[in-house]
Amino acid sequence: QVLLEKLEISGKKIILPPESRKFGMIFQDFALFPHLSIEKNIAYGVKGSRREKQKRVEELLKLVSLQHLASKMPHQISGGEQQRIAVARALAPRPRLILMDEPFSNLDYKLRLQLRREIRVILKHEGVATILVTHDQVEAITFSERVLLMNKGKLVQAGTPEEIYQQPQTLWASSFVGEANHLSVEWEETSLKSPFGFLEVPAEIGKETRILMVRPEDFILVSAPDGEANGIVKTVEFSGAAQTVGVELKCGEKIQVSGSPHLLWNLEDPVKITAERYLCFNSFGDRLDGFIAK
Repeated sequence: QVLLEKLEISGKKIILPPESRKFGMIFQDFALFPHLSIEKNIAYGVKGSRREKQKRVEELLKLVSLQHLASKMPHQISGGEQQRIAVARALAPRPRLILMDEPFSNLDYKLRLQLRREIRVILKHEGVATILVTHDQVEAITFSERVLLMNKGKLVQAGTPEEIYQQPQTLWASSFVGEANHLSVEWEETSLKSPFGFLEVPAEIGKETRILMVRPEDFILVSAPDGEANGIVKTVEFSGAAQTVGVELKCGEKIQVSGSPHLLWNLEDPVKITAERYLCFNSFGDRLDGFIAK
């Protein structure tokens, strides 16, 4: 069943033809009509007089900053320009909803980032609701105002990008969106025993906790003498704006820690690890609500 603005448009008794739903579509491969000029591609779905069509085309070409390409053919412009024209064509009939099917996946990395930002601004300017389907987790949380996370066809979690990343409901969700460290823990009398020390958590939460989830950026990593260290540096990966340090804890578990690229670490350096923020999960992999350590 498909509802649009609380009205059923597809179900057992009602099927509204796709062309009557007022949906726009932006494909992975841009899918411009190769035999039509850029302005005719945009005007294709617009209803009204010739003057009204021309006005709408000019509005959208200005919006995507490609007025100078109006008379060009699709094969004469770049991939990034084609994608902006595809967005303009989808917006031209003033749709109620736009569907985007991995629209940036065929572009190189820098162009993908640039277009993602530009197209988000364009869609917000037009005020049209948009559904983006993507396998790129970073794309999902940077492009969207609301994210629906699905696993094997089932909805796992829905929320803002911040909620999905910072408060995942399951261990699977925590690993699927971003990097996550999962550490085994156990309750001992009045506190939670972890690989980096005892943690003070409410008893009703601690007794049910079996796994801690810690994001790489939520660890604090400092140099320490052998007697105080609880881990050893095993890998260092520099990525420009940050670096990721692989640490093997005394218990044998391995974690990833991200931080400033200005701190220099050597392999086999003894270090002390503490967690600034963590989430508690039970044996079923579900987050225990009501407790987020900060």
